[in-house]
Amino acid sequence: MTRLAELYCREQLASGKLDPRQEVEMAIELSLVAVSQAYDAHEGTRGTYWQAAHEAIAPWLAAQQPFSLLAELQEGLNLLAEGELAQLELMGRTDPSTTQQIQTRLRTAIATLKTVADQVETQRRQLAMGQVREDAALDELTLVGLERSVALELARAYRLQGLSYPAGSADRVNALQQAAESLATLSAAKPIDGLTWRARVALVESLAELNQTEQGLGLINKWNAEEPPRDVAAELLAAGAKLLAKAGRASEAQDRLAAVPPGTSSAVDLARLELLLASSAEESSEIETLLTAIRSRHAPRYVRQAEAMVGERFAASGSATSGVGKLHAAEHFYHAGQLSAAIAAYDEAAEMFRNEQNRDRAFAAERSAAAVMQKGGRYQEAAERFRRLALASVDRDDSAFDHREAVLSLAMLARETSGEESQKALASYLELCREHLSHWPEGSTSPEVRWWLAQALAARKQWQATLAVLSEVSPTTPHYEEATALLATAYREQIAATTDTAEREKLIREAVARLQPAIVGTGDSVGWPREWSDAQRSCAIELARLMLDSGSANYAEQLLTMSLKGQPTATAEYKDRATPILAMALVSGGKTGDAIALLKSTARGEGTTTSLEPLAERLVKQLGEYSAAQVSRRTERAAIGQLLLAVLDVAGGSSSTWKLPADRYRAAALAAVDNTDEARAMYQSLVKQFPKNGDLQEEYAAMLAGSTALADRQAALDAYAIIETATQRGSDRWHRARKARIELLTNLGRQDEAEKLRKLTQLLGGSKN
Repeated sequence: MTRLAELYCREQLASGKLDPRQEVEMAIELSLVAVSQAYDAHEGTRGTYWQAAHEAIAPWLAAQQPFSLLAELQEGLNLLAEGELAQLELMGRTDPSTTQQIQTRLRTAIATLKTVADQVETQRRQLAMGQVREDAALDELTLVGLERSVALELARAYRLQGLSYPAGSADRVNALQQAAESLATLSAAKPIDGLTWRARVALVESLAELNQTEQGLGLINKWNAEEPPRDVAAELLAAGAKLLAKAGRASEAQDRLAAVPPGTSSAVDLARLELLLASSAEESSEIETLLTAIRSRHAPRYVRQAEAMVGERFAASGSATSGVGKLHAAEHFYHAGQLSAAIAAYDEAAEMFRNEQNRDRAFAAERSAAAVMQKGGRYQEAAERFRRLALASVDRDDSAFDHREAVLSLAMLARETSGEESQKALASYLELCREHLSHWPEGSTSPEVRWWLAQALAARKQWQATLAVLSEVSPTTPHYEEATALLATAYREQIAATTDTAEREKLIREAVARLQPAIVGTGDSVGWPREWSDAQRSCAIELARLMLDSGSANYAEQLLTMSLKGQPTATAEYKDRATPILAMALVSGGKTGDAIALLKSTARGEGTTTSLEPLAERLVKQLGEYSAAQVSRRTERAAIGQLLLAVLDVAGGSSSTWKLPADRYRAAALAAVDNTDEARAMYQSLVKQFPKNGDLQEEYAAMLAGSTALADRQAALDAYAIIETATQRGSDRWHRARKARIELLTNLGRQDEAEKLRKLTQLLGGSKN
């Protein structure tokens, strides 16, 4: 709910429909959402929410704007809430450093509230003297209300400040008396309104802290005669119970509270809980029943206060003798940021529950301990605990969720670490993914874990393993579209790495059978999509490439044409990717004229943001990929070469503005269509003109290496040697050049030189496949 409230506030603030006062009030609401989130968070992550509470109103604090005073008041209240919550978490602990931080925070809150009070007083005086415009942001009535509100919050701040000092100390008494004096003034104000009643309740609570029982009880009797609102009457009843308890009259206090049923009033329930904790040396069913009522009926801040009271009672005393008591202690330690103590308490609770033969609660306690480890960044330990818990309880329906958390913990560890440690975590991550799928193959978590595993394998370029994992994906599983797009990529990469012709053809048939239904559907629903998804379009590109490789240029043309024409309108990025492949399909299908027409429309910018220069770059890159393929791609290279020549023809004189001259692309195209003599002449000129362009140097060397002429291959050896010299040892380009030299020496029958160079490579630069 807090997330929805946050989104609503942000949407309203961004709408531009709010007037200045509505704007600051909405910002204050956003700040209050963050305060609410802080109450639910543990100490270690709470700072983020306090910062968010500040940032929500920061624009009004940084510069004086209409109604900035309201934001400044909220800033003071936020600081006060932060100190109050920290003080709540400190219950039962002696921590001088934390106490000092709380006192500093409260002093800052008091200073902020005093500044607001001074500004309110100044604005009231200016109004009285006629020194402000008639359209002033805040009128007299609003300023009077603010003045009283600030006075009440200042009194509350003084009370909290007093409670931060040691019991019986002069500082404590002075601060509490200062709060009581201010509250007494506010309590006597006429006419009586909601703020008056709040001041009266706070006054009685301060008198209880000062042990002024009879004075407090007298005021309650007096004010009850004035028939306070129902909720205020309950709060006065609770404050009276505290007065009686402080005076040693706990039994009388309990009798008074019995008049209000549990779950009716947060103040009464908290007072009742305080009495129960004071009178009970051990856990009791009464405490649990009351705590359940508070959790189900009252706001988060009161729930947090109740949990802190119970948790502090058992954490501080160490008197818990049951699993439930240890759970309360563990939760208190967790919210106080004492994660190690929380884990130990959860472990003790789990052991106690096991001894009580309560398997479900033991399981929950162990899970909580693992979750605390995960939130504390102890990912390796969290993974081990979650995994052990899940495998020991495979028969439970929720065990798969714990094993999933183990997988996530290792993912976090891999992300947070580097080097060997990260690689080790990633290897364990893959192992746990596979283990998950073996134990819960049909579980609700399996599709998600299967998707994670496929992504990880693809990142490692383990394409065959990726295909095996994705074989389980069906249209009914989550991530189906993303998985299909990855499946298409995996097929393309695996097919490119397959040298056996029969196996390659088998993979192509398999890929078509798997990918085609993702686009056109199956059974009675076969047809082009009415609405093309991003995944379907990505799949269409990969499928078109496969169809081109298998000689089905017409199908590739149809597929890409439909994907480009379909709705919603394809993005410019997609058009840039699909256009060259479609042009290649047209050329391969003998429709060179159509390919040229397509390129002309591309040049004019019809339906795409691409220009012919990046298109030419992509085609040259594709030629390079085909050159490096383990199986001959001569036919495909020739088709791309023809297309590239067409690109240059269409570009005409506009190529003069390209970064590299048109001859750079013409040389690659001529080499692809086996016009070696012209290509050689152009490359010789280009490598002299651009001696530092590694791509050109490699293309020239590759063209020479592919020649049948002995002189060309010898020249290729020299060219690759130059590339090595000009390139950083160990880089990808260096390794490609070294590998090419070794292959050339072997093909030329110079086996000894090839072997010597291979050994030298392993010695100096390692090897790359």
